[in-house]
Amino acid sequence: MTFEALYIKSFGKLRDKTIAFAEGVNILEGGNESGKSTVCAFIQFMFYGLPKQEKKRYISWETSLAAGTLTFFDNGGHYRIEREAILATSADGKEYIREKCAVYDADTNTVFSKTRSPGELFFGVSASVFESTVYIRQTADSKIGGSALGEEAENILFSGNEKINTGKAIEKLDKARVFLLHKNHKGGKISELEDARNSLEDQLEQAKTAGGDIISLEGSLRRLQEEKDSTEARLSVLRTELAEYEKYSVKKAYLQRRSEKERLAATEAKLDALYQPPEHDGVEVASLSYIEMLEKKQSALSLAMSRYNDVKKELDEANRKISDMSEKLDIFERIGAKDEKRRDALVERMEQNQKNMQRCNLFGIIFAVLAVISIAVALIFRKEQAFPEILKYLCVTCCLLFAALSAYLIFFKKAEHARAIQAQCKHFNCTGYAEFKELVKAASEDEAYMLFIRGTRDEKTEKFNRVSNSLDAISSEILAILRKARFDISENTSVSLSEALEKCRAMHTQITALEASASEQKIRIETIEEELSAYSKEYLRGAYYAEYDEEAMAKFNYNWKKKEFETLSATKTGLSDRIHQIELELTALRAVNDDPTALAEEVAALEAEIETLSHKWSAYMLAMEAMDAASGKLREGISPKIAKNAGKLLGAMTDGKYTELGLDTEFLMRFSDGSSMRDASLLSAGTGDLAYICLRIALIDLLYKKSVPPFLFDESFVRMDDGRMKKLLALIHKYAGVHYQSVIFTCHTREKEAMAEIGQYHLLSI
Repeated sequence: MTFEALYIKSFGKLRDKTIAFAEGVNILEGGNESGKSTVCAFIQFMFYGLPKQEKKRYISWETSLAAGTLTFFDNGGHYRIEREAILATSADGKEYIREKCAVYDADTNTVFSKTRSPGELFFGVSASVFESTVYIRQTADSKIGGSALGEEAENILFSGNEKINTGKAIEKLDKARVFLLHKNHKGGKISELEDARNSLEDQLEQAKTAGGDIISLEGSLRRLQEEKDSTEARLSVLRTELAEYEKYSVKKAYLQRRSEKERLAATEAKLDALYQPPEHDGVEVASLSYIEMLEKKQSALSLAMSRYNDVKKELDEANRKISDMSEKLDIFERIGAKDEKRRDALVERMEQNQKNMQRCNLFGIIFAVLAVISIAVALIFRKEQAFPEILKYLCVTCCLLFAALSAYLIFFKKAEHARAIQAQCKHFNCTGYAEFKELVKAASEDEAYMLFIRGTRDEKTEKFNRVSNSLDAISSEILAILRKARFDISENTSVSLSEALEKCRAMHTQITALEASASEQKIRIETIEEELSAYSKEYLRGAYYAEYDEEAMAKFNYNWKKKEFETLSATKTGLSDRIHQIELELTALRAVNDDPTALAEEVAALEAEIETLSHKWSAYMLAMEAMDAASGKLREGISPKIAKNAGKLLGAMTDGKYTELGLDTEFLMRFSDGSSMRDASLLSAGTGDLAYICLRIALIDLLYKKSVPPFLFDESFVRMDDGRMKKLLALIHKYAGVHYQSVIFTCHTREKEAMAEIGQYHLLSI
């Protein structure tokens, strides 16, 4: 299933809110209390309605309404859910909630279904299963478990429906059994019929012959014996077939172990070649220490190059300044050579204009302050009725006059002097008055000032030589290291070092992947060896060298054959009990020699009815035993399968640190610390969250038989470190590749930054 968009008309504190989703990974950002958890609850509301314990929580106080729509794609269809819950008041003043829900075909706008639970329609699971799997709340609510989830999981796998409870079915069968016959065989319909039959048999004590009953019982005995013989023959065949298939399974496991060992040897050979690669003269270039050493050299080279560029820039600036100053001094001297008085007049006029600018600026500020004071006094006079009106108008007039003088001096006279200075600077090839002052200073001090500038240039030159030598030394050291490991050397040392680092990191990544693969192969080998350890060497040898019909073994239905074997075994036991009962009756009848015909017919009728009811009673018992056994085995089988799948996910997320998990029938988790199984509460907060998220994903793969809804992560990663969070996000991105959509609600940016490195995602905000 893929969400397209949702529209929140009114839900909690959210109003008129539209959110459009994309396929794959969606990240919805928002600050604390911005409504992210409310959006999660709205999605659950769309599929399952308001939860019983929180019915009024999401109904707005202002609108008395919780309503909205959700559109999505599922199995080639395009649907829209419309749901609303209205808080109303009855005639007697009591509040109640009225809910309406309908599913539409979004393309034709026709009603698809009016079910109150679209979640059960599309997913085939209840709201509690939804909350315990794809709806992953904030970390405090990350744990799952409970007998209710265990029962629903059992019912889904047992009957395909979480509402059909196997316990209730067994309870109904037990009531039917009790009606026929109690466990102590002293009550029930069969017991009553047996009492009636015994009463008739007591009357037969006076009869002259019991031959008819004896013949009938002997016929029944022969028929039951033939049925028992047929059942035993079939059991013998099944026993042989099951034993043959078990041997075949042992041989397949043995061959798989050998294949895994061969792959492990090949992986370890690749690792040995990567640890000390011959193309690099055996230098461990993929080790973290070697990579860190190259990274330090790279940082040192980068720093040296940065210093070299900075000092070179300072040296170029010093040379430029000497050149520019020499050129301007020549201009200054040429102007003086032609007309020294004119040059001195220009200098004096330049300085006078600068002083005039400063005066204009000073008096302009003074007049502006006086204008502010005048307007303030006018405001005071306006509030005080005792002052004459003439004073008020006088203050306003002064304010306007001072403001005009200030504007004139600052924006007109000052600008006029500035333009005059700029025009005079052009005679000396200067960009401004500051540069002109420096020129005059240089012209007055002449050689002393130029010596100062040249001294500065010499200091920069000496510093440049030192930095250049340092850069050459670092480059030589790096090139020596790269040549020793036989890396390719280009004209640019930095490029050569970067290429070498890239190769080292690539080899390190390859080693990490191969080590993980080797670890997984060792685990598979250990698992197979543990399974094979239950058999003796003689049995393993015989199973390995035996010949099998591969086609027949491939078609062999082990579960069906096993179930048939157990059913026939129970049938044989029932037949044996019935035969024993008839033999006892025949012994009793043969002890008498009188049996009236009428009584014989009544006894035969009672026997037939007892037999029929007994068959029903046996069938009830057999059904109860089969359902109870199947239910127990199913529960026992669910937990290891889920634990194995969750353990694989957790092992990948924790780099193999935690791979062995245990679950009880209520899905409470335990983990192995290397010596024994421990309660999951002993894990760190982040690891515990990661473990239970892996468990949820394993449950999703097992329980969702129709469609899988998008994963909803509501601040689910806050207690994880960056490394494990990235691995989990990579897993979520991998699921997106098989069309599993996910929505990550967060108030942080690290999920977004991590996904930018992992792959494509869609960013939303609230």
